[in-house]
Amino acid sequence: MGITVTRIPSYPAAPQQLSGPVPVQVAVAEAARQSRVTVAFRLIWAIPHLFVLYFLGIVAVVVVFIGWWGALFTGRLPDFAANYLGGYMRWNARVDGYVFLLTDAYPPFVFEDDPGYPVRLAVAQDELNRLAVAFRIILAIPASIVAAVVSLGAAVVSIIAWLVTLVTGELPAPLHLAFTAVLRYRFRYNCYWLLLTPSYPGGLFGDGPGAPGYPGEPPASEYGAPGYGAAGYSAPGYGTAGYDAPGYGTAGSVYGTPPGYDAPGRYGATRPLVRPAGWRLTLTSAAKRLVLLFAVLGALVWVGYIVVIATLAANAANRSNNVNTANHAIDQMNSSYAALTSNLSKQQATIKACGTNFTCVTKADGTAAAYFSTFASQLQATRMPSRAVAAASKLHTDAIQAAQDFTQLSKAITVSGYQRTFASIGLQQTLNLFDHDFNALGTALENT
Repeated sequence: MGITVTRIPSYPAAPQQLSGPVPVQVAVAEAARQSRVTVAFRLIWAIPHLFVLYFLGIVAVVVVFIGWWGALFTGRLPDFAANYLGGYMRWNARVDGYVFLLTDAYPPFVFEDDPGYPVRLAVAQDELNRLAVAFRIILAIPASIVAAVVSLGAAVVSIIAWLVTLVTGELPAPLHLAFTAVLRYRFRYNCYWLLLTPSYPGGLFGDGPGAPGYPGEPPASEYGAPGYGAAGYSAPGYGTAGYDAPGYGTAGSVYGTPPGYDAPGRYGATRPLVRPAGWRLTLTSAAKRLVLLFAVLGALVWVGYIVVIATLAANAANRSNNVNTANHAIDQMNSSYAALTSNLSKQQATIKACGTNFTCVTKADGTAAAYFSTFASQLQATRMPSRAVAAASKLHTDAIQAAQDFTQLSKAITVSGYQRTFASIGLQQTLNLFDHDFNALGTALENT
């Protein structure tokens, strides 16, 4: 029986200097079978990592603040900051890959690169433009929007992806590639934001055949599945048969170490770099459509979120305005009602003092009509919240009716005519209704 030898692509033995800023690379092994149990409880399994990363993130904020000043004055992120932030990003990348079902392998609790883990991140420290460092917040805004939108869309779709993986035991290849693309873009943005690289985030839809920054790669024909290594390779994703490190091969192999690492635990020690072939990410048309779907879904969710927040804010502001308006209306109505009742008490006292002087009585009734007219005018001039408008309108009608009734009484010429008018107009009923509607208006204002 003959032995078939798979040709190993040759790569430059000596490192080659890249012409421009080195992009941050994220490589993920091909989709493989996963345990349904770990898929079902994936978020629970990830809690220990998320807990640790929360506190590491707090430290990262301090480190990047100190590192920003160093980079601003020296044009290079200090080594201590590069070491910590680079390790923090690698740890985050592994956990995010695990959460997004890109691998079933549990992430290690380490800062260093793990060549044996199916999700790897490589970032090479390079000279930084001081002006770009000074205005990093402004420069990062477009990339932050893209990263937030596609990440949100991917999070929405991940619910469906989780159900599919739970049932089938494997994340579909297009989703695997699309999630990998989003993961890579997000960490390119994160590393740019943390000053780990001067390379602006890009490559959301994968790498084209002639993408720059990958010297020494084999021809496209030597690649197997799109985005993952060469044909004839038995280890999933990267490396050749016989390599014990899954996904990439070991240090010193034809693939070399990840860019920017010359030995485990040493970050950014070499500036000339060789780009391994396995770091290239080529998306299928289905994967590109999924990435576009992520962007559309994310944009829709963000727009919906903004609309909801704006509506809630407008409602809160409107409610605040209504409360202020109601409080002012309550104060105004209490003042007007107190003045009205005080004047009516004086009017009643005047009528009693009139005795049999009929002209004195009708004059007092005319004064009472003026009191109700004044109250109606003050009520109409008082701004009411929307919920109290109807009650205020009814009270205004009562006040106008009471003013008209007292006016009719004031025009009576004889005592008998006064009595007939009083019996026909139902003044007492009008006054009772006025008191009732005033209380109803107070209730409506208090409930606003």
